[in-house]
Amino acid sequence: MRFRNEKKDTNIMINITSLIDVVFILLIFFAVTTSFVTPSSIKVDLPKAKGEAVEEKKNIRIAVDSTGALFLDGEAVKDEELESKLKVLKDVNPEALIVIEADEKSLHGKVVFVIDKAKSADYTRFAIATEEVK
Repeated sequence: MRFRNEKKDTNIMINITSLIDVVFILLIFFAVTTSFVTPSSIKVDLPKAKGEAVEEKKNIRIAVDSTGALFLDGEAVKDEELESKLKVLKDVNPEALIVIEADEKSLHGKVVFVIDKAKSADYTRFAIATEEVK
């Protein structure tokens, strides 16, 4: 009796095409349904300009809307309180950059007022936010 030593080709291939399809569908689903967080809830129309983007991490944002109202990091602040609040923030982060987000319809004098108050609070670094020209 003769036994054959036949080895069958046992290379098994796993078909992962359908798995890839499911992963892409889930990726598309989450990308479409994700809500993106807006940086600020205050409506400010920034002027257009070409220029360099400013790093976001240690910034203090002061917004001036078209009526001249001031917002410090998204919270309304009175003119007379601005300097004292900036001094408190200066103690927390002495290297902070003041980013002024002035509405294009706001008065120039209000922006100068904000810069003067920031200088009085010992800030030396300023930037004026603009939207990129497309």
